[in-house]
Amino acid sequence: MSQQLEHPVSQALKPLEQETFDAMFELFSQIGIFWQNIADSKPYKSRLYAFMQNRIRLRPSYDDYYKIAHKTLTVLIAELGEEKAYQFLFTNTEINKSQSEIYDLPYKEKCLALTRQKVSNEFVAYQLALGGFKAFGAKNYLGYIGGAYIPDEPVPYRTAEEKK
Repeated sequence: MSQQLEHPVSQALKPLEQETFDAMFELFSQIGIFWQNIADSKPYKSRLYAFMQNRIRLRPSYDDYYKIAHKTLTVLIAELGEEKAYQFLFTNTEINKSQSEIYDLPYKEKCLALTRQKVSNEFVAYQLALGGFKAFGAKNYLGYIGGAYIPDEPVPYRTAEEKK
């Protein structure tokens, strides 16, 4: 009989609010569009929900991370507009902080760094695990990219030069 792992605190948490999940799904969708990983995120909606619920069950602090990300994105979109807000979140190097640096930041910067590190970056990794490598032209997929680069042969993934 298999046993499901769960943090004891997670039992007392309320289910993730629909509005927060909708904002996280929009973030997930925007990642696919911006990084050209997944063109249509709709088939992955229930998987994302299960992924998020599992994160919360294992580490209840993720409930707060998703709420923080929701609020942070709402503010960013109001300030910059949707396209520029997501571009800022995905590409701004100033908000890349180590775990120890995050907690010494002012509130707004702390929220941005947590949103990038604990939500956005994890959604990128999750997209790649769901098949996003295929969008990069990976030939050695389903178990991620394998094999060495062979001279005079195309690489099995999209390179930085191709993005230019």
